[in-house]
Amino acid sequence: MKMYIAILTIISLTFLLSMTSKNQTSSEPFFQDSLQANRDKFLNELKEEIRGKEKWRVDSVFENLKVLGGFPAENLLLAMNSWSRALGVSCNHCHETSNWALDANPKKEVARRMSEMTSKINTDYLANMQGLPSGRHIINCTSCHNGKLKPALKIFD
Repeated sequence: MKMYIAILTIISLTFLLSMTSKNQTSSEPFFQDSLQANRDKFLNELKEEIRGKEKWRVDSVFENLKVLGGFPAENLLLAMNSWSRALGVSCNHCHETSNWALDANPKKEVARRMSEMTSKINTDYLANMQGLPSGRHIINCTSCHNGKLKPALKIFD
């Protein structure tokens, strides 16, 4: 069930990002993401590394996956890009980009725990909450971070 929610979260993030760009009325981006070019560099390198393996299970293509698994490898790249956009960071915030599998950066473990937290909220709370309007309800990184590394702690000043 946790894997199912993780996959739904990845799909919903991808969908939300695609909808954001489709609903624009001008040629200006929804928001200025100064780190996207940097992420694109790493994403393109990784796409090249996994060429021909995009549809393989992610855990058979990438090493040291402790939380995510069971979906196509190409979806991991979409998810990582979405998550880093949601936090306003680039790949090197959590990863050693010369060796993606390393766990030297403690922020990588924080990201794992945050992924588990959102899955737990979605499965244990939102999925069973009475009184919500009909439809599917999920939270994701953007729900709290909204493009910033540190989520807002105060709603009003």
